[in-house]
Amino acid sequence: MALSDHLATLSKQAKSVEDSVNSFNQDTAEKISAKRAEAKKSLDATKVKIGDQMNADADDFSASWAAMQKSVSDGFDSLQDDIAKKRAARAAKKAERSAEDAELDAEDAVDFATYALQEAEYAILDAAYARDEADRLQGQQG
Repeated sequence: MALSDHLATLSKQAKSVEDSVNSFNQDTAEKISAKRAEAKKSLDATKVKIGDQMNADADDFSASWAAMQKSVSDGFDSLQDDIAKKRAARAAKKAERSAEDAELDAEDAVDFATYALQEAEYAILDAAYARDEADRLQGQQG
């Protein structure tokens, strides 16, 4: 019901009260009793109507409140999921960098080992050459 409808109802009710008060001196006890019973009946109906409306409003409010709570909860859940995904992505990047660093270290170690083997081979060949030279020179003297 629109606000103007509520105001029209209020205006009618105020006019009815005014008419009732103005007629008290002219009405008989029987008429007043009948108007009183009618007013009580109208009051009870209005109480029920207002109670129903309040319950409906409360249900709407409860539903809206629950929806808002769910929306906020879903928002926080989504935020937590995003944070977890970002942390996982950072952890994966960190692990990738660590793996790349370890691979580079391994390549350096293999390169060093290759160099050490080449040095060893050269030293062995140098020793063999030196031995051969020593043996040849001793053979010429003796």
